Amino acid sequence: MRHIPNILSSLRLIFLPVFLYFALQGQFLPAGILITIISLTDLLDGYLARRNNWISQVGKVLDPLADKLTQISVIIVFFIHLPQYRWIFWILLGKEAVMLAGAGLLMYLGVKLPGAAMWGKVATALFYVTAVLVLLFPQLPSPLVTTLFIASAVTAVVSVTLYVPQYIRYRRDAGR
Repeated sequence: MRHIPNILSSLRLIFLPVFLYFALQGQFLPAGILITIISLTDLLDGYLARRNNWISQVGKVLDPLADKLTQISVIIVFFIHLPQYRWIFWILLGKEAVMLAGAGLLMYLGVKLPGAAMWGKVATALFYVTAVLVLLFPQLPSPLVTTLFIASAVTAVVSVTLYVPQYIRYRRDAGR
């Protein structure tokens, strides 16, 4: 039972190429259904891990990796299909790049990665809600879509800004 969160993270990684196939073909309903399943398995995975104390070093790597790959994939899909929002997608990609680089360096230095902070969870949840709504309801009014994307970008910037001091502290504690 302890491995259920890791299995759910693995399922998210397996569903991701299928999501990309549908999304890049412009088949947004199946893509939206898949991103809904991916986001719900992320929620369930985190809930079970915290509730049952099934937190593992593998999970601390696998879960954020699945999150990052999913978010980057969704951003690329939106970048292709919604060019009017590319400036927002560059912000979101920048946040993901900073987070991946920071986590990768900390892992290289042997630092045990902490779990996600609250703002990171908020940013991820809002991103998923936005992705689900935009994919499942492509006729949403443009002002609402713009608001959702801007809110996602703002929470992403806040999240990465709050992670930077934590990253610096962990790096300093690692002696490098």
